[in-house]
Order: sequence, then C-alpha cells, then structure tokens
Amino acid sequence: MTVVVLEVAFLTVFWSWMFCAVLFLRNTWLPRLPYAVTPEALGLPARVVEFRATDGLRLSGWLMAAEPERPWVIMCHGLGANRADLLDIAAGLFRAGYNLFLFDFRGHGASGGRTTSFGWTEQRDLEGALAFLGSQPEIPPRPYGVYGISMGGAVALMVAARDERLGAVVVDSAYPNLAETMDHHVRLMYPWLPRQPFGWFVHATYRLRYGVWPEEVSPERAIGGLSPRPVLVFHGAEDPRMPVTGAQRLAEASGEPKELVVLSGAGHLGAFGMDPRGYIERMAQVFRLALVGSKAG
Repeated sequence: MTVVVLEVAFLTVFWSWMFCAVLFLRNTWLPRLPYAVTPEALGLPARVVEFRATDGLRLSGWLMAAEPERPWVIMCHGLGANRADLLDIAAGLFRAGYNLFLFDFRGHGASGGRTTSFGWTEQRDLEGALAFLGSQPEIPPRPYGVYGISMGGAVALMVAARDERLGAVVVDSAYPNLAETMDHHVRLMYPWLPRQPFGWFVHATYRLRYGVWPEEVSPERAIGGLSPRPVLVFHGAEDPRMPVTGAQRLAEASGEPKELVVLSGAGHLGAFGMDPRGYIERMAQVFRLALVGSKAG
C-alpha cells in the first residue's frame, strides 16, 4: 500500500512538473512580428548592420548617425516586439541631436536565436551591441546612453550596473525582479492554476533551461551599482503587467542622481503616448547632462 501511495505521489508531482514545463517553455518561443514601420518612413537615415552577442549569436540592428562624433544612445525593445517598435521615440531623440543604435534581441526581429529568456541571455546581446559600437573607428570612445522598455529596460539596468561604458540609463515599464514578474504573468495568463507548487515548478524549469534561478535576474539588485551615473524611470500608474510598485522599488534601490516619472492614466508602455514631447525632453536632458563632451540638444 505504501509503495502504491509513493508511486501515485511521484507520478502526480512528475506530470504536474511536466505540465508546467510545457506551459513555460511554449511562452519562450515567440512569433516574430514584422516591422510595422521603417526608418525611411520617419525620415531616419538607417544602415542595417550585423554583429555578434558576446556568446556568439548573430544579431541585427540599425545604425542611425547624423554626426558620429555626437553622443550615441542604444535602444532596447521589449518582449515579443522588435526594433521598429522604438522608431517613434528614436525619431524624437534623433531630432534632439543623438546618434542611435537599435537592435533586435535574440529570438526577435531579424536576429538569430529561437527563444527568449526574458532578460537573462539577452544581456549578452546588449554587451555585443556595446562591443560593436566600440569597434567602429568613426565613433569616439566615450560613454553611451541606453534606453530600454519592459524587458529591454531590465536588461539595460543589469548590464549598465557592471559596465561603465553606459553613462546614463532611461527605462520604461521595467520589472524589478524576474521571479516576481513571472509569477505575476502566470496569474494573469492562467488564473486557474494554483500558485503553489506550480510556481516553484516554473522557477525550477527556468533554472534547468537557463542555468540560473529567476530570482537572480534582478534589476532591483543591480540598480544601486549605477550611481553616480543617472537613472530615469518612466512608468504608467495603471500598468496591469508591471505594477507601478516595481518602478517605485527600482527608484528606492537606486543611488543618486535618479528620477521616477509616473504617468497617471497610462498603462504598460503608455507613458510616451501621454506626453510625447515631455517624454523626449526628459530623456534628452538626462543624456545631455551625463554624456561627457556631448554637443547634443
């Protein structure tokens, strides 16, 4: 009787874990969306480039340079999108006098790879973008700015905390900790699924797939390492996907100088739409003051 009970318990745990693993892994394989708009349509001069992430994966991007000696800003899109998703904001920064580098994360757009890790392996992509800019002889060797939205914002914070080539960081709707945002999205997508033990199964599957516990993918833990470089955090007050409390925690964990801008009535990534001009002006000011030798703005 005891053996039967143990067998039933084992099979219940095993198949529950397998069920969660399938649910999780299917969400790491995202459809590639077409580019909804092109740089040319917005009057932006763009050159298509290919480069390598620091783990060797082939990536694709756009270089937009008016005057290469001016400051550069790297732009990081969010989960399930591509670099074209940032073109409206890129146009504003370009007109403010900044050169831009937009690229597709792995598993997105025209870049290689087939899956996403929601911010862990994508750090290799931003590191590769930094190495690529540094290898261009026409670009002066001075700090760059970085702007990221949602997952891209989380990646920007974690890489910038350990790489001083990034002299200023602006993020919008970034998560503070991957484990928490995974749990939150599981509840949004599968409200019928009991939080435990299925939450632990999802975390363990992530650990087996990517070699790190999602708790360790933590912009909140990293952001304190940015000071004295400036951080600007945008967030929508009514964001259902990334609750505004996460942005508040990022601001609290950050050193100085820092600024938190919460837009009333804005949802996920809705801050720019609420006040496009003010949004660009705030970004441009942070980059102008932080990027040494800037002639922008």
